[in-house]
Amino acid sequence: MDKALLIKELNEANDTALLIETIISIAQTNDFDENVVKSLCELITHNDSGVRDVAVRALCDLKGDLARLAAQIIAPNIVSPNIELRNTAGDILAHLGEASAEFLLDYLENPDPDARKFACDLLGLINTRHLAHKIHPLLDDPDENVVQSAIETLGNYQDESIIEKLVKIYNTKEDQKPNVIETLGKIGSRKAIDFLIFALTDEKDDFLKTEIIDALSINCDDIEVARQLFSKIDEVSETIQIIILKTVAAISFRLGEEFVLPDYLRYLAYKALFDDDDDIRAAGLIALGNVFIKDDIPSIMNEIFKGNSDTQSFVLEKLLKYNSPEIIKEFFKAFYNEIINRAMIGCDIDFLSLLTYLWEDTPTSNKNVVIDVIFDNLIICKSIECSSVVELLFKLDSQKSIIKVKELYQNSDDNNREFIEELLSDAGIDISIIKI
Repeated sequence: MDKALLIKELNEANDTALLIETIISIAQTNDFDENVVKSLCELITHNDSGVRDVAVRALCDLKGDLARLAAQIIAPNIVSPNIELRNTAGDILAHLGEASAEFLLDYLENPDPDARKFACDLLGLINTRHLAHKIHPLLDDPDENVVQSAIETLGNYQDESIIEKLVKIYNTKEDQKPNVIETLGKIGSRKAIDFLIFALTDEKDDFLKTEIIDALSINCDDIEVARQLFSKIDEVSETIQIIILKTVAAISFRLGEEFVLPDYLRYLAYKALFDDDDDIRAAGLIALGNVFIKDDIPSIMNEIFKGNSDTQSFVLEKLLKYNSPEIIKEFFKAFYNEIINRAMIGCDIDFLSLLTYLWEDTPTSNKNVVIDVIFDNLIICKSIECSSVVELLFKLDSQKSIIKVKELYQNSDDNNREFIEELLSDAGIDISIIKI
């Protein structure tokens, strides 16, 4: 039976269940023709939501000439006073893609600004860059919502030819500045970037400065952009400095380029490490670089005790691989002081367990100081369950651990010796090693 006729008869009979089943079957078997498409287009206004939904889904999947036919029929609905129908039509046209483009162009000159805006929005979603010249006139539209839509659409097209026009809009229309900034970021050309860098220090509004920084990071695949951005850090407020730090660190990390704050700005990293924003704290860690200084440790310690294993691993790897035994000793001294101050039972075990994964790439001198400092703090922290730590140390370096635990045992009083014996026993280590 003719599928279009069947749809018509089922619709007239109000047999929605069978109508839905039929439409699904047609879609699954790709059994479309012009008459079926026309019938489906009529059903997008059906009073049953199930029928509407399957008709819309079927139309969205059309290709070639049938997609073009559907777009031609559906397009006039974008000026419908019925908002739901207008939005449904927009969804279908967006899914049909380039097949819709030619039927949307006429609406760019529609007397209704809402129609011009909607058509422009849809063309931006379809992303038919070859039609950019059709959008250009809307940059001078009397309706600011249409202008905004044109800016956003041309940003999606990454249309470099409009940069001078965008700069003019930026300098004359305050309300359009955020849209211009975002679009210049999407364009991402040298000319667009240069203007954004200039605007960063020229602009007085911190909100717009933030928008500029975000825009510079959108398409950044050149570390020079990050360096240019960072060069402006002395010209902005501390609030914006932190945002620059976050952005430059993210760009550098993504591009595999090391980014280290100069010493006079190191305080920014410390400030970042106490921020509520995870990305800002991560930026603070990146900005400290591979080699820590003593002043870094309190701020790093704050981040360590937040308990994020990825962060802990990140810090510990840098500490063990790139830093001196002296810094490692200072770090663990601060670490155990923090444990005692916070009385955080077991927190040392979770953190120190990461040593297992990092030990092989750790220089020998650093391995020795790690074992030294942990054993030196066993007695100090004996109120905390430490057997897992001892077990770990023996696993990492049994010879060094035997030497240290014997030394510790011999220099302890009776109470602490008893503690050490119990500790070794709990860790599954033969206590005879300390009595030989």
